[in-house]
Amino acid sequence: MKQARITDLLSYTFLILVYIYVLAPALVVIYGSFNSATSFPSPFESATLRWYLQILRHKEFIDSIKVSLIVATCAAAIATLLGTPVAFQFVRKQFPGKDALAAFFMSPLVIPQIVMGLAMLQMLSLFKLPISIVGLILAHAVFVMPYVIRAMMTSLTLFDLAWEEAAMNLGANRLKTLWYVTLPITKAGMTAGFVFSFIMSFVNVPLSLFLTTPVSMTLPIRIYAYMESRIDPFVAAIGALMVIAIFATSFFIEKVLRIRLLV
Repeated sequence: MKQARITDLLSYTFLILVYIYVLAPALVVIYGSFNSATSFPSPFESATLRWYLQILRHKEFIDSIKVSLIVATCAAAIATLLGTPVAFQFVRKQFPGKDALAAFFMSPLVIPQIVMGLAMLQMLSLFKLPISIVGLILAHAVFVMPYVIRAMMTSLTLFDLAWEEAAMNLGANRLKTLWYVTLPITKAGMTAGFVFSFIMSFVNVPLSLFLTTPVSMTLPIRIYAYMESRIDPFVAAIGALMVIAIFATSFFIEKVLRIRLLV
């Protein structure tokens, strides 16, 4: 009994240390965003909301937030729509070259994003297409699609085929079975894929660096350009809002919508 308690104590201690290690950078950014000092990082002087209020006076940052939301939402939606049937094929079907095709779809995770961004830029130039928000969305959709495929494959692997068989035995055709049985049960994987894709697209820097213009500049690139000339708690305030928004979204999906993101 004593040995079990010691094991539990060590496990909880290790878990707490992991959480501290993961959350510490975000907490430092949030803490620094309320500092009245004019540089970041710096010793805490006094609490202030000055840097958050400055966001409203920087129209270019507001515009970049809108661009990032549009790009991330559209890219995640496209990746979900295309990645879901791909995951179905990988889990439900056996065909020649399956492993090679799976490696191809997962390749955006191993190819350096800078290389991918440069390749996308050259492809647009080859087809004489202008750099626009559409190209940025398509590039992000390619980059985040593996997250949807992996999430859906996990969800489908754990799926009990007896549910589909029961539905078809009761008279439902394949389309109705897919719509009313399979997709509702695997919605956790689909939601997780969409959310992870949205987050990875929203915070992306290397890929966006080659495909943004002054009109379609995403928020991370705007922050990167701002930090080239100065670093102050204003950047920390922007970063804190991003962190809080991501945590709030995850909490809403898991606790309010009752959909677990870890499938």
